[in-house]
Amino acid sequence: MTVFRLSDIYRGAVRVTAFDPDVGTEQRLIDLGLRVGSTLSVLEQDANAGVLLAVGDGRIAVDAATARLVQVTRLEEAFRPMKIGDLKPGERARIVGMGKGMPGYRQRLMAMGLTPGVEFMLTRVAPLGDPVEIQVRGFSMSLRKAEAELLAIETLP
Repeated sequence: MTVFRLSDIYRGAVRVTAFDPDVGTEQRLIDLGLRVGSTLSVLEQDANAGVLLAVGDGRIAVDAATARLVQVTRLEEAFRPMKIGDLKPGERARIVGMGKGMPGYRQRLMAMGLTPGVEFMLTRVAPLGDPVEIQVRGFSMSLRKAEAELLAIETLP
């Protein structure tokens, strides 16, 4: 994952990863809604004037010096889609979203408790990779490969 300075991004969605050590500036940015982990969109960037950002429903302007103190990753890179097939048995993950697919499958997965934010552990994979077994919300569940591929996940430590 490549880290950039907010001042280096000219346009697009980013995720805040860290602030350079400057306590006063960090608190001011947190008060404006810029927290580590928050997502925002860079609307305009001028090397001298600063950066115009969309944060939630609002917009804020950050001067160029302050923008150099904020470390970000591009949102596409931060959310590189991972699938259950990328995991090994025993690894833990969290569901971050659902891919586009058959609406019936999506509803079925959500009805079974596989909703964004839910953590699970991959327990077993069949010899040919289909199905997989996960442990979620205190019970074991087997998913077909096609169903499991609809889940966008991130690994947990």
